[in-house]
Amino acid sequence: MARKALITGGGGAIAEEIAIRLDKRGYDLILADINEARMAEVAKRLSRTPLTIRADLSTKEGTAALASSIERDHSDLALLVNNAGYVEPGDIDTLAPDILDRHIFINLIAPMQLTRAATRIMRPRKTGDILSIVSMGGIIALRGSAAYAASKFGLRGFQTSVRSELAGDGVRVMGVFPSGVDTPMLRYEATHDGSPLNFVGTVFTAAQVADACMKALDTGKLETYVPYSDSITSRIAGAFPWMIEKILPYFEKSGEKGRAKFLAERGLKPLK
Repeated sequence: MARKALITGGGGAIAEEIAIRLDKRGYDLILADINEARMAEVAKRLSRTPLTIRADLSTKEGTAALASSIERDHSDLALLVNNAGYVEPGDIDTLAPDILDRHIFINLIAPMQLTRAATRIMRPRKTGDILSIVSMGGIIALRGSAAYAASKFGLRGFQTSVRSELAGDGVRVMGVFPSGVDTPMLRYEATHDGSPLNFVGTVFTAAQVADACMKALDTGKLETYVPYSDSITSRIAGAFPWMIEKILPYFEKSGEKGRAKFLAERGLKPLK
């Protein structure tokens, strides 16, 4: 019997690559996203037709509906991939209140509620995997991304706690922490004055992040970093928050050069 996996943000670039890899591993897939057209495009690349669920994870109602569906209709779920993400660059006083809420709902509350639902069916069976796409922004806070950092810091703490709760129960909890990834979300940040720290090093592909997800599933490690080298700097700075203001200007200068290169290579222009 094939294993069943649910991927949120199922129409996204990273979700597409994860879906392709899980499809090859024999999983029956469920894609959940608000963008039905994009899910249909992802489905074309799979060997078997996935179940698609329209889900708005920016709202309490949409999240609750998907969580209920997990418990009611998919009690045999083997893998939950919390992949849906959202970022809107800007200083805190420039962001509308609903934008702050949107970060927290999509990046934190939805993974929390869906993880709860998955745990309720996996723990009694003593088997199952919960994998979340977190971010290097969940380790080191970036200027102009306070709401995003808050949501991802929260997700990192949440998954670490849940992993401890489920230790010995046969349910594995893992997270993948990418730095800059060439997705529509990063291109939006690049053109809308997002953090230049996204462009300090190599910008990775969605395929590379999906490969890291497969590595996480194979190893069962709590945290898998993309790349590992970036995580060292981030974890050191994250352990000493007072350092960030002192070292930030140096990294931002390098990042602005990386951003300019990223935009030029893709024929993009900053929105001014």
